[in-house]
Amino acid sequence: MANGGVVTLLTDFGLRDYFVAAMKGVMLSLNPDLVFVDISHLVPPQNILSGAFTLGQTWALFPLKTIHLAVVDPGVGTARKAIVATAGGHLFVAPDNGILTAVMESQEDFKAYEITAGHYFRKPVSDTFHGRDVFAPIAAWLSRGIPAEQMGNRLQEPVRLKMPVAKKVREGLIQGAILAVDIFGNLITNVKPSDVPPAFRFILPGQREVTVIRRTYGEGKPGELFIVQGSTGYLEISLKDGSAAALLDLKVGAPLGVAAV
Repeated sequence: MANGGVVTLLTDFGLRDYFVAAMKGVMLSLNPDLVFVDISHLVPPQNILSGAFTLGQTWALFPLKTIHLAVVDPGVGTARKAIVATAGGHLFVAPDNGILTAVMESQEDFKAYEITAGHYFRKPVSDTFHGRDVFAPIAAWLSRGIPAEQMGNRLQEPVRLKMPVAKKVREGLIQGAILAVDIFGNLITNVKPSDVPPAFRFILPGQREVTVIRRTYGEGKPGELFIVQGSTGYLEISLKDGSAAALLDLKVGAPLGVAAV
């Protein structure tokens, strides 16, 4: 007997092709009572770090027992493992490539199991589309009450990304980086308000600086670059009525400094 439940989907598959619909079709065939929530399908292609960041910002906002299906999988068809994980009362289905890093770092009860129970897979299994043939059916069977530990043996050391962390270089200087870029072109840094002194400035590549601090996006002046605390809890670089990422030509991973003034 199928039970209802929420499955979130996070991928880099985009919105043009059939990939996401195929995954949902497989899951609905096994459990027609599922409710789907699309976190995003516009993760930059093959960008596992971006996927990990996005999942980390969203998963805990969903009800307990939600199943999170995260497929950013440049290693599909290789020796990389597939995993089911439990943490914080939620379930996760993903490749073992670090996309669950933010969950691992925030939840002491994180447990991962290598998916080896091939009888739950859709057959035949494509070497290039495990999202449809491995991860989607596993998520659906979990929603029907199959326990995570039945999918395979406990995995003691799942892959963990080295998430960029702001570091103090010397007195009055912090080294940070761009952690993410949102659809508006806001540059989300890995620097939190608690990391910075009362008066500070961002130093960007090319000896550029951002010194203006605003409380909201709307407080910026037309064409002004400014720093604002975003909803993620990190400081952001924003451009009033424009894209800071485009103006500054900065991408995820770009370094920055935070200096006291």
